[in-house]
Amino acid sequence: MAQDYVAFKKHDPKKDPNLNPFINLKINPDSNMMINPAYNWNINPLHSSSVNPSQNVNINPINNGEVNPQVNEILNPIYMKSLLPANPTWNGLYIFTDSNDIFGYVSVATQNVMISFDNNGTWNGYFVKANSSMYNYFTVLGIWTGMFLCYDNSVGYNLFDKNGKWTGMHIK
Repeated sequence: MAQDYVAFKKHDPKKDPNLNPFINLKINPDSNMMINPAYNWNINPLHSSSVNPSQNVNINPINNGEVNPQVNEILNPIYMKSLLPANPTWNGLYIFTDSNDIFGYVSVATQNVMISFDNNGTWNGYFVKANSSMYNYFTVLGIWTGMFLCYDNSVGYNLFDKNGKWTGMHIK
């Protein structure tokens, strides 16, 4: 699918060590405390109510239709075909596993919402911006999974589980 596009090559952490958090320790949250929510509570929804969608209605799609693809057609890949990774004009980000294999795709719908797709290009959720450094992850129906992305201050994002532990997954 999108791996065949020339654009993928500029995102490939197997080919560019600067994109690989297991080589480039500046973008590895286990090595850089500034991008690790265990140490930086400004990017941790477990410790900061301003970035927790259960406590901040502005970043909760159940309460804010502007960030909910179910009610905002501009964010919905069923209506906005350009958001689909299979679209020939698609230009998005890639979700990588901890072994730098492609796990899925991310389309930037707006500055506040990114749409997530699995490796087959099926819409499986979305990320809503909580502050300048992090996004919370929601199911297609708008339920917060507890998972969240934190910006690596350089080339992409790292994905954390609902306990605030880095999954090893990263987005470039």
